[in-house]
Amino acid sequence: MAGKTILIVDGDGPSRNYLARALEQRNCIVLETSLGKEGLVYAWRDRPDLILIDPKLSDLSGEELLRKLRSDTRTASTPAIALSSDLSPARKTACLEAGFNEFFFKSAENIPPLMDAIDLWLASSPDKSSPEVEEAAPVVSKKGGGLLVVFLSAKGGTGASSLCANLAMNISVHRPSAHVVVIDSVLPIGSIAFNVGYDGGMNLATLAAMPPEKTDAAFFRENLPRLPAWKFHLVAGSPDPESASSLRADRIGQIVESLQAAYDFIFIDVGRSLSQIILPIIQQADLIAMTISPDMGTVRLSRIVWQYLQSKGLSKGHIYPILNRVVGFEGITKSEVEDVLGLPIRSALPHLAGNLLMVNNQNVPFASKFPNDTATMVLKESAAQIIEMAGRTRNGHAQGV
Repeated sequence: MAGKTILIVDGDGPSRNYLARALEQRNCIVLETSLGKEGLVYAWRDRPDLILIDPKLSDLSGEELLRKLRSDTRTASTPAIALSSDLSPARKTACLEAGFNEFFFKSAENIPPLMDAIDLWLASSPDKSSPEVEEAAPVVSKKGGGLLVVFLSAKGGTGASSLCANLAMNISVHRPSAHVVVIDSVLPIGSIAFNVGYDGGMNLATLAAMPPEKTDAAFFRENLPRLPAWKFHLVAGSPDPESASSLRADRIGQIVESLQAAYDFIFIDVGRSLSQIILPIIQQADLIAMTISPDMGTVRLSRIVWQYLQSKGLSKGHIYPILNRVVGFEGITKSEVEDVLGLPIRSALPHLAGNLLMVNNQNVPFASKFPNDTATMVLKESAAQIIEMAGRTRNGHAQGV
């Protein structure tokens, strides 16, 4: 199971959380959602190795969800297991006829056979790192062009999107003439546009729908919206799940490559995605800013992600861990985080109380509202470190290679 990605679609929070923790203890990468439509977005974007579905969902039935998955080439052969609290034989029959590979009733005694079934299906599924899959993935060239910085988190709620925007804004402090672009590739709904006050119609979904020859470097230099207060250009995320579900994910690689040709710094917020679409971009990044909150669950998940990135050829010199105390002063210490993670924390943000929520609601950078705050100084220093580290990895001097 180690390193495999499993998607859980279950409207029952306690059940979903229990399964997620059990799978994480087996070193799986777990994606979670309570909605069927959001499950479709995750499945088509992240290409999980296996999907667990509770047939009773609030927006569409598990059988309908499975039929949609089976009708799409991206997920037609992905193993899917139904896990239901409905004990009726009719439910089991309906699920198996819809195309589920297995059906289990929710009960404590069924957890061991469920895990055995998951192991068997994962062992029989094709290896996504095979040459055929790699050749189909989008290619992003790292030769020349702007420095590429990816913002990644192992768990939601770490504040990665806000940090991405505020650190991108601080690039201008050290490189006033630099051209910076931020790409919000978090699905199903991007958040950076809301934080920075952009409400235009150009976004990642609309750009991906355009022919590749139209989205070249010249197009982006001339047409991409620039936010004066933030001092960067923006590729907004998908504005709604419907747009996300139709997003041409295979176009993201070419879009990033064109943006590298047009801008000096490219900041990409990928959220928790380690999909076969996003992974090549992560592998080609000059630096990966990994946002971590100081709770043991997030730190352990971050360690799993770091181990996975190592298996894909990335070194310590490519990783810029940021400790962000988004909730409060509670949690484990910085040294404890480093011990569990196996990486040094490069930047540690103090608890921002309600200040971060205030600036997000007002659509302004943190530094413009609180110029003398300690966090403002940390953000400026972190931006300088990101410039330096990204340049060093670009020139082949990353530590730990």
